Amino acid sequence: MHALVFAAGRGTRLRPYTDRTPKPLLEIAGEPLLVRTLRSVVDAGVDGIVIVVGYRAGDVIDTVGSVIDGVPIRYAVQDDREGLAHAVCTAFEEGYGVFDPDTIEEDEDGALPTDVLTVNGDNVFDDDCDLSRLVDRHHEPDVDGTLLLDRVARNEAETTARCVLDDDGTVRSLESSTSEPESGYIAGGVQTHDARTLFEACHTVERSDTGEYELADALEDLIADGNRYVGVDFEGWHLNVNTPADLKQARKYLGADGSTG
Repeated sequence: MHALVFAAGRGTRLRPYTDRTPKPLLEIAGEPLLVRTLRSVVDAGVDGIVIVVGYRAGDVIDTVGSVIDGVPIRYAVQDDREGLAHAVCTAFEEGYGVFDPDTIEEDEDGALPTDVLTVNGDNVFDDDCDLSRLVDRHHEPDVDGTLLLDRVARNEAETTARCVLDDDGTVRSLESSTSEPESGYIAGGVQTHDARTLFEACHTVERSDTGEYELADALEDLIADGNRYVGVDFEGWHLNVNTPADLKQARKYLGADGSTG
């Protein structure tokens, strides 16, 4: 399994911190945010990583380098940031030189991944968030993919795509809103997929009302087509760093040396 890590954004909501420093290079617990994320990805057991970069790509590439903890890194530059589904296509096209999803299935040399872990590069995890749990669940029989679940309050679930789950954890659908009184789950920033199926879904997804090609829309199409995705709920702490308040929370929680406090 390989990882596709998305780190192309400018981080406008994190200003003024990102006025001088690219979002992936903001320091948390003594190292760049993206580097800390990559260490969690490596711990999941991946064999290779493609990082999709964009804003100040050169600075990110120079800082992160071509290998982390023995795992090789490739880069794909998303010049036009048109959503995460577009980022997936960019990863396959520039990272692997693949433009036709069927090429993945026809690969006989083992150079292309059959499965991928997709990770938003602005996610930060503590040591209890073991991403290998998603990978292990992905390899179970009759499982096509997994989603890291985030539990949210009702008001958040009403404004975010909510996962509707069966009793066995199967994701039945994604809903943009809910009128139910209880809290719910949304898809977090980590998922596993069959590589060819994901590339095809992202290659064919329609542009959304936001003007971008959304990974969430591609995921909805995959579920509607009968692919079985299961949700995985972690007890450990993780956070998507999008705002100055998020950054301060992550720095406070992880401390100067990465230990929780």
